Amino acid sequence: MNPSAIQQAGSKEVYGRLLPYVRPYGARLAIGILCGMLYGGATFGMLVALRWALGGISGEDFTLEGLGSIGDLGNAEGNAGGMGVGGLVRTVALLPVVTILQGILFFAGKYLVEWVGNRVVADLRSELFAHIHALPMQFFSKSRVGELITRITSDTAMLTELVSNVIGDILREPFTLIGCIAAMFYLDWRLSVVALVVFPVCILPVALLGRRIRKASKRGQENMGDMLSVVQESVGGALVVKAFQMEQEEIGRFNALNNKVFKLIMRQTRARSMGDPIVTFLSSVGLAGVVVYAFVNDLSLALLITFAGAMVQMYKPAKKLSQIHMRIQRATPGAERIFEILDIENTIADAPDAADFQGPVAHVSLKEVSFAYDQKKILDGVNLEVEAGQCIAFVGSSGAGKTTLVNLIPRFFDVTGGRIEINGRDIRSYTVATLRAQIGVVTQSTVLFNRSVAENIAYGSGSATLEQIQQAARRANAHRFITELQDGYDTVIGERGSLLSGGMAQRVAIARALLKNPPILILDEATSALDTESERLVQGALDELMKDRTVFVIAHRLSTIAHADRIVVLDHGRIVEQGTHDELLARGGKYKYLYDIQFASAAP
Repeated sequence: MNPSAIQQAGSKEVYGRLLPYVRPYGARLAIGILCGMLYGGATFGMLVALRWALGGISGEDFTLEGLGSIGDLGNAEGNAGGMGVGGLVRTVALLPVVTILQGILFFAGKYLVEWVGNRVVADLRSELFAHIHALPMQFFSKSRVGELITRITSDTAMLTELVSNVIGDILREPFTLIGCIAAMFYLDWRLSVVALVVFPVCILPVALLGRRIRKASKRGQENMGDMLSVVQESVGGALVVKAFQMEQEEIGRFNALNNKVFKLIMRQTRARSMGDPIVTFLSSVGLAGVVVYAFVNDLSLALLITFAGAMVQMYKPAKKLSQIHMRIQRATPGAERIFEILDIENTIADAPDAADFQGPVAHVSLKEVSFAYDQKKILDGVNLEVEAGQCIAFVGSSGAGKTTLVNLIPRFFDVTGGRIEINGRDIRSYTVATLRAQIGVVTQSTVLFNRSVAENIAYGSGSATLEQIQQAARRANAHRFITELQDGYDTVIGERGSLLSGGMAQRVAIARALLKNPPILILDEATSALDTESERLVQGALDELMKDRTVFVIAHRLSTIAHADRIVVLDHGRIVEQGTHDELLARGGKYKYLYDIQFASAAP
């Protein structure tokens, strides 16, 4: 298949996929199309009314019978002084009436069609955002934030052009064009043939330019995603950039991508800008032919002016329709990139027979659990039985699979082998929402949002009262410092909690988990990045949080897990030891080795 056919098939597929999003608004679209059709008829009426008006000024008889003879139109004679008062009133009143009607139809048609187009894009943007959030964590580990932002913002903006403006022109401009051509043939069919000879030629160069626009548009969107990723990384890591004096390096990376985007945009602009002069030139050739015809056949000035006006009116929709191909080629890559994301399968979806989690958590079982990431095996045959209320700690060298293992329990990832059971049922047989409602997570990298402290604590617990929020903060050793903030619980804490210290942010996260009150708790390095004072406060909050829960803890500081009911030692994705702190030290194995290394390095 040649490239042009591939591009055409791609555009058809995009519109085919957009059709289901349009159907709910079919009534509005139908009315908009009807208004477009009537607008085309009003254009015909306006041109005929103009002919009447000009004929009346030149002394022609203002009657339908007189207008019906095309030969009479071309050879009418007379002057404005011979027109009576009644003829003058009818002539003066007719044009405003027709143009008012035309304006109402244009507004209604354009508004309704573009309302449908923008509503479809808004629905698609919402679906894209929701779909991204539904995808498994593998997707986020492979995707760049800047690229995803581009898909949601820039690509959907291009889709607005495709759905709203292009469809609006497709549904409105053909009727305007038909109205103009009909008026031209009504006035003089021979002259119309002369004028329309060059019309098909206008379409050819525009079609050829569309291929260049599509290619440049797709590359431009890809480079825009790269540029936004650089911005996100550089601004997010501003401290490191400044510490290593890499400002100029980051500026250079950004400028290189910025210039690429600029060049690709200008390539599109050149192609689009060439279309207008070509169409204008060819239309002027047609107009010149009309003038020559009028001179040879001695047509009246009234007819010539009206016909020229019809030609000018005709080339406006003709120009828009000729540019639709280029606009489609420019916007289609953005739509394709959106559907690329929507086509990614959500592998962490509810099974058809999934049931809501019922009752308290009695026990958690891992049976021959394996997990591979891009063909690389992370976990291999892990077996573990955990009773309700137990605290299980995982230790091991970096890359041993600790974080991956605990992330399998709330189904952030799905096992690639074996199964995880809660209360004797595979967790995949529960709905994802009710499963995750049983699990709270506190990580080393505290994630807070640019909202108030109260909103961050109540995140996931929307019905919580201020009293419940404050109670959770007290239990997390956070109430005191929160009340000392400028606006207390209403203080907006900045992006990722930037206005709070690490210890403060961690205690807010713990308060959030306390308010959720989950029966299962996952703690992933929750205190490893804190100073001694902050760690003491956070550890006190964690002790409160861990009461009467089934807890899975990951900790590099082995002193913080000495109280665990059981410590599981992982090495290369396998359990090599498990037991209490004292039992593992006495055994002299891997855990003793890790313990000795840590405390030897801590010794003065």
